[in-house]
Amino acid sequence: MLNRKWSITSAATLMFAACTVDVFAEGPRGGRPSFDQLLEAFDKDASGSLAKDEVPGRVWTRLSQADADGDGCVTREEFDGYRPGGR
Repeated sequence: MLNRKWSITSAATLMFAACTVDVFAEGPRGGRPSFDQLLEAFDKDASGSLAKDEVPGRVWTRLSQADADGDGCVTREEFDGYRPGGR
């Protein structure tokens, strides 16, 4: 029973991580996740912004690129205004 539970949890974690690692990349439907989708997945304190301690490290590595004021949180305005590669 324990091994089965671990396997299901591990598989779900891996699938979730694979879907959320590159938050600015083109997705299978042609666009990056919306800020609302990221809030739903990661905004643990319901602040309306995403902080480093709320998202997995690999996700924060990409998401932090949108942190224009360097305060350790990404707001909707920062996310919407960020363009990878300065485009």
